[in-house]
Amino acid sequence: VINWLNRPQRFTVKIEPPPEGTTTLKGANYIDVPANAERAYALKFHTYVEGTTDAKITLTNEETGEYLFYEISLTAVKTPVLSTFDLATVVRQGKELEIDLANPLSEVVKVTATCDNPDIVLQPEYELRPLGETPCKVIFRPLLPGGSTTQVTFSSAELGDFVYELQTTATAAGADRSIPFKAAIGSAAVQTFRFQHYLQSGASYQCTTDNPVFTIKSGDSVSAPAAPGPEGVEVEVEISFEPESIGECNAKLTVKSEEGGEYVCILNGHGTEPVPQGPFEVPGSLKIDFKNPFSVPKSFTVAVDNENFTVANRLDDVASRSAIPLNIAYRAGDGSNTAKLTVMCEGLPPWLYYLKGV
Repeated sequence: VINWLNRPQRFTVKIEPPPEGTTTLKGANYIDVPANAERAYALKFHTYVEGTTDAKITLTNEETGEYLFYEISLTAVKTPVLSTFDLATVVRQGKELEIDLANPLSEVVKVTATCDNPDIVLQPEYELRPLGETPCKVIFRPLLPGGSTTQVTFSSAELGDFVYELQTTATAAGADRSIPFKAAIGSAAVQTFRFQHYLQSGASYQCTTDNPVFTIKSGDSVSAPAAPGPEGVEVEVEISFEPESIGECNAKLTVKSEEGGEYVCILNGHGTEPVPQGPFEVPGSLKIDFKNPFSVPKSFTVAVDNENFTVANRLDDVASRSAIPLNIAYRAGDGSNTAKLTVMCEGLPPWLYYLKGV
């Protein structure tokens, strides 16, 4: 501040307009300048938010009414990264992080958080307690294996931005679970595999098994609707087990989407002997569907232990996993009106059907 007179001057200082919000621009109310000299006037500028603050500093000699003024422009640049955190987990397993945010104000401040990585789960809003620190929870829940670097920003009108860097690593998961099945040869057991879809948009998942005795009832894909929230939405896949041998057999179910990730389930099947069926009433004639449970065409021999019942004695080259009718005829005669029909395939116990003529 320059004094152009041959005597000392006292200038009163006016700063206008006053800064808005939590921004402050302060200085002494007056300054004394010796004759024909100059003296620096100190201003203290403080802000929590990015942006530009314009002000006019007017210095007035109250005795003479003479004054001078300065127009200043102060710019607050973008907040740098305050800290970096490493987060590592298995896909779909949440990893929590608490970041302490300081609120120097004497009132509660509400902040919102943003992140361009959809694997980072944030609360809609955080409240920072006055004159202290508040832990704000961030969850890393990846859907696909891999690593990346991203930023999460907490923002408020009063305190501006808090910027943190997250270095994330996700590893592939193993099998999500296992499902047991038990069924007789020639019959089927159905179980349901359930998984969570976390994307806020719908997706199609391809479903495959590595053993043909396990099939997906809905076909080779299942559609998942958009998840309504961070907890996801449950999706079901129905699996049918049709054994072609007695004993244990296993398979791996894979449910996969390019966006939603991959789920694996171990399928443990147990095949048992064919279950006897009947009695079937035969009012002269009857068709019973017999299914070839094998993954290749097979031939079967057929026998009935009562001459009052007749049926073809062979089923040749029945297509894999398809049904063919057993055409049974009954004519009342001497002896019993009941019979046992047997369908046989080499190396396996027979299928038994009990008949009753009417």
